[in-house]
Formats: sequence, structure tokens, C-alpha cells
Amino acid sequence: MSKRILVIEDEQPIRTYLQKLLRRAGYDTIAATDGEEGLSLVRSLLPDLVLCDVVMPKLNGYGVLDALRRDRATAHIPFVFLSSKTSCEDIEQGLRLGSSAYLTKPIEQTHLLGTIAAHLV
Repeated sequence: MSKRILVIEDEQPIRTYLQKLLRRAGYDTIAATDGEEGLSLVRSLLPDLVLCDVVMPKLNGYGVLDALRRDRATAHIPFVFLSSKTSCEDIEQGLRLGSSAYLTKPIEQTHLLGTIAAHLV
């Protein structure tokens, strides 16, 4: 049974690219277009990993992660940020909130897939 990854990304071309890449790598994928939708999908489907942007409408990635870490049912799910926010403060905030990793765009396929595989053990 393949692992299920939820991609939370508001930019359609990036979301589509990530889903295709992950499917080619053998993962099942689900997608959300904003943080509120993503949070709802995580709670209902309990994916094996969440790959999430930071800057999104309705609820940003930090808010999604904070809500997931406060909920006992979702606190254990690996959470990887993939964001264009690259300052040390942004990365530190993501890690402080409990993300498994914080990757910056653009990302090399092998680095992204390696990071995901490392957190799906």
C-alpha cells in the first residue's frame, strides 16, 4: 500500500507539478488549494505526510501546522514546508512550530523526494 501525501498549495501550476512528481514516485496524493481546506482534509483523511506552502489565502501554513500540532489525532503526522519564504526567521518559525523539515523553492526533485522518504519511515 502506497503512502498518502497531502499537498497544500494555492498556486495551481506548482500544486499540479508536485502531485505529478509524487505520483511518479509511487505516492498517493491529495491536494488542497488553501490552508482551511488542507486542515479539513488532514483531519478527515489522516495522510501519511503533509507538504505545505506557507503563504496562502484563508489560513497560512504556520496556522495549519499549529492547529495540527495542537490536535492529538494529527500531531504525529510528518509536516514539510515547501515555501518561497527563505529568511532565517521564516525557517526558524516553521521549525519552532514543529515542522519535520522546511524546504525552499525552487527545489530539486531528488532533494524533495529524499526529504519526504526520510520522514515516511
